[in-house]
Order: sequence, then C-alpha cells, then structure tokens
Amino acid sequence: MKWKNRMKRTATTTSAILIALMLAACSDNNNNAPTTPTATPDTEQEQTDQGTIPSDNLPEDTGVLDPGTLTPGQDDQGSDSEDGNNTSNDPELNESISDVIKAEGTYIGAADSHTVEIQVGESYLALQVDEDLQHIISEYHGDEAVSFEYVEKTFGDSGTKQLWLESIEKK
Repeated sequence: MKWKNRMKRTATTTSAILIALMLAACSDNNNNAPTTPTATPDTEQEQTDQGTIPSDNLPEDTGVLDPGTLTPGQDDQGSDSEDGNNTSNDPELNESISDVIKAEGTYIGAADSHTVEIQVGESYLALQVDEDLQHIISEYHGDEAVSFEYVEKTFGDSGTKQLWLESIEKK
C-alpha cells in the first residue's frame, strides 16, 4: 500500500514540475522589458521620406493618388514624354497609356465596386472605373446600349494591361 501511495506522490510531483518548466519556457513575459527590433534609416533623406503622404498631390474629394502622380522626392524624369505616353525609369512605375478609344456596346453590369463589363460585338471588356465615374455607373442597369471611351494602360516590364473607362453615356 505504501508503495502505491509513494508512486502516486512521485508522479504528481514530477508532473507538476514538468508543467511548471513548460509554462516558464513558453512564457513571453519573463519580467524583462520587451525587446522589439527597430530599424534606423541610413541617411537623413530616407527618414524624411518614410511614412509621409504627399497631401499636395491628392485629388480634392477622393483622397486617392493617381498611379501616375509623382510623390515628393521623385524627379520629373518619369513624367509625360513627347509621344503622350507616361514612362519612367523605375520598372515598377513604368506605365504607358494608349490614346482614347471610342466604342459602342451593351453595358452588362458591375463586376465589383471598380470594374464594369461591356459587351462589344462578340467579346466582353472588363473596364476599371475611376471614382469620378462610379456615381454615373451606379445609375446603369444591365443590358443597356452605351457609347463609351476608354484607354489601355500597360504597366511595368511585365506588360500587364488594364482597360480604364474614361466616359460613358446611354444611347
């Protein structure tokens, strides 16, 4: 009988010690001050450019920057070129915009809050909608004849293309 009680006490004590060790090892607060790594910029220029929003380039009502808008600190070397296309030496910002394309078709509907679908002939176009046109698009219902204008934007060296709606009106 004594043997069984002794074994139970030893097992209980061993288990309690093991649990206490595991909790201490897993604890993230060992009464030490938290140590979080901090990054410091190498130059004063980097420090002033980080975390600032170029408020002077914001549109009046939207609060959203146009992807082609220069931010403070950038050169004007990536602005409009003579042929009317936006280009830049930075591959991520390299964007070209086609001339305005006029078309007629059938407004199908909104795919999401910033994309509409218009059928032109046998093909369907997914067009990005700027915030300036969203209030106009909200008045459209499916299967309406429309005439519209759009541009094709090509981004970066990858050649990713997007169609952007410039104007739309019911026929």
